[in-house]
Amino acid sequence: VPSVLQTLAVESREGPESDFHAELERFAHSSRAPLVPEAPPADGDSDASPAAPAPPAPASEARMDSRPPADADAPDAEPGFVRQARRRAFWSSPGVRVSLVLLALLLAALLGGQWAIQQRHRLVAAQPALKPLIVQACGWLGCDLAPVRRIDAIVIDSAELVRRLGNFHSFDLVLHNQSPLEVALPALELTLTDPNGLVISRRVFLPQDWPVETAALPPGGRLSVSFRLSISLGEGVPTAGYRALVFYP
Repeated sequence: VPSVLQTLAVESREGPESDFHAELERFAHSSRAPLVPEAPPADGDSDASPAAPAPPAPASEARMDSRPPADADAPDAEPGFVRQARRRAFWSSPGVRVSLVLLALLLAALLGGQWAIQQRHRLVAAQPALKPLIVQACGWLGCDLAPVRRIDAIVIDSAELVRRLGNFHSFDLVLHNQSPLEVALPALELTLTDPNGLVISRRVFLPQDWPVETAALPPGGRLSVSFRLSISLGEGVPTAGYRALVFYP
């Protein structure tokens, strides 16, 4: 404004009075222009205090607002047919199938070994070639190996009690094994009876008491045995017969 007034003053001195009035009217018209908002004061020049910031929202509200709604964008539960297909794919995989086959073979081998140990006597009697293997296995497991006991397969083909001299007698018998398997040697019970069938004397011969060196009867074979006995019944005790019986103790 001062510079404009200075210019107008200079022109009023140099020009006529009418020109001065015309310039004055133009200045008045120009001064009626809309006011331009003032520029904000520079930092440090303004005394006005800055507006106070809005208080922060509580932490709990912020956390609640930051979480999406329970129903919004939540993944659906896995369908049942998808789980079933995944299980089928797992059990159908080559690795799982090979493992199951190996496990089945191992269990079958263990079951077969258990059966072989329990039936070792019959198995060796039927397959003598397996005897070394079963003997070795019994050495590890602490079991014994003995012939099969089948008393129904043993019959007495013949038996005879003969008095030799004084109280000395001989009892001869022949045993027959009718089984195709090797069977264990039985025990023998010899009973003397009087004419009324009453028992006068009885004696038992265990397998280890037999005068033979074998502990088994061969399949379908016969075994002849002769026992030497000393029988003292006393005076006036008549003997009419005897009975022979084989059994397993």
